[in-house]
Formats: sequence, C-alpha cells, structure tokens
Amino acid sequence: LDMLDRLGNANIPLTILGEAGCGEDNIAQYAHDVSSRRNKPFLKINCAYMTEDLVTAELFGSGSSEFGLLHRAEGGSLYIENITLLPDQTQYRLMEHIHATNGKANDIRYIIYPNSMNGMREPRLTAPLIHYFNSSPFVIPSLRERPADIILLTMQQLRHIHENLGLERTVSPDVMAAILEYDWPGNIRQLNNVLERMAFMSDNTLMDSVALLQRCLSANKQFRHMQTTAEHPPQPKLWKELMSEYEIKIINQYVAQYGTLRKAAAALGVSHSLLSYKLKKHYEQASAGTAPGQ
Repeated sequence: LDMLDRLGNANIPLTILGEAGCGEDNIAQYAHDVSSRRNKPFLKINCAYMTEDLVTAELFGSGSSEFGLLHRAEGGSLYIENITLLPDQTQYRLMEHIHATNGKANDIRYIIYPNSMNGMREPRLTAPLIHYFNSSPFVIPSLRERPADIILLTMQQLRHIHENLGLERTVSPDVMAAILEYDWPGNIRQLNNVLERMAFMSDNTLMDSVALLQRCLSANKQFRHMQTTAEHPPQPKLWKELMSEYEIKIINQYVAQYGTLRKAAAALGVSHSLLSYKLKKHYEQASAGTAPGQ
C-alpha cells in the first residue's frame, strides 16, 4: 500500500500479480482512490466472462453513437482483469489506441490483472503489451504467505457481515486457531465466503464449532486436510496465547527467509531488540513448560 501511495500521482500503468482471490480487485480500487484521478471514473472489465466480440465492443464501442470503456474512462482509471484472454488482434488494437498520435488516445491510467481464471482459452500477452505493462508490477502475496493478515481479514469480514447482513458473529479461539492452520488456496475470496456461510449456518453469536468450519470448507469445494479435526478438537487456549504462538511462527519464518534476526526485523519494519525480546520471552516460557503449543 505504501508503494501505491508513492505512485499516486504517477501516470504509469500498474500490473497486479498474484493468485486468484488474493484481493486484486481491492488493490486496483485502492490504486485509483489514492491517485490524482480519484474524482474521475474508475471502470473495470473482466475478459474471462465475455466472448471475443463482446469484450472488443465493450472496450472500443460497437457503433458511432455508442462509446466504449476507452472513451468513458477519460481522465480516470481502467482496470482490465484477465487481460491475457484478450484476442491478439484486440491487444494490438489496444496498444495502438494507447500510443495513438492522431488524437484518439485518451487520458487513462491502465491497471491490469493478467492471470487467467478460465481454462477454456489459452492466456497470453502480446509483446507490445508486455513491454508496456512491465514497468510497474505489484505482487500480492498469497494468504498462506501472510498468516498475520488472516486475523485482521477475519475481523474485517465479520464486521462486513454484521453491517450488511445484520448477523452479529464472532469466532472462538479454537475456530481462529483452525482458520490460521488452514492454507486457504482460494485466498481472501475463499476466506470471506466460508465466514459468510458459517454466519448463516450458526445459531449463536459466538461461532465456536470447528466442525462447522470444516463443513463450510467442504461446501466451498476447496476443502483440504486440516490439522485440527472435529474428532480431536484443540485444547482451549487464551487469545493472548494464540497471538503469541503465531507471532513466534511469523518471526521464525522471516528469520528462515532472510537468514538473520536483524534482517528479519528490517523486513518486518520493527527493531531488532523487539524481536530478540519476544524470542527470549517465548523460549524462557518453553523451558519452564508454559509456552503455548509447546
């Protein structure tokens, strides 16, 4: 987000990279909202759900009196999702429009998400578009690569469910632990769908059934093995213990990735002394037999 803030006034295209469901739509919207174009149109098109003729007509218009997105997005941003599914001819036509010198080119900031969600057509990006969009890639890590975000995203979705569906729901520490253990192959989209399904299926404000979580994951058609099962529920833990356990897990992951505690601290944006203190406290508790999960 800091990177997008810095690019706010730069009139350069943005390429969003990441697995489907990782929050690409929100990132595109955020990039527009923090830009100097925030008061102009933000339009989007998903090439995965349209025929070749229809997506071409949507972009360029289908007649002299009907304007396409390339006209209506004047001064604003145009988000093209699954752009690799555009026919080659349309890709070349789009490139000609972007670089037109005859007055046809509009003042538009282009944001693209190239990943394909449709296996019926082979995705590809032509060389001119690759060179044009290669200057500013923005990579969104998968949800399993940022477990610390899962708690915040869960709380955000529960607030959304309360505000928009009128269902006040919270999750117990056991359910949160199970949520954190799952690898979420469908990323944020899957997490939000599962929490919404749980909210509708739960009779209580406090959702404390790990079995219900498993059923909702199965219904989501992306169920994978979870370390926590309904037959062997986890031992109850205090919220503070859970947070401490996953805090140490994240620190260890960063140390393994960056090689030293000092480099891990720099990557996390915290001081070296803070990580040293947390690790020391954790292993002192482990030695005494009181560390959570030990």
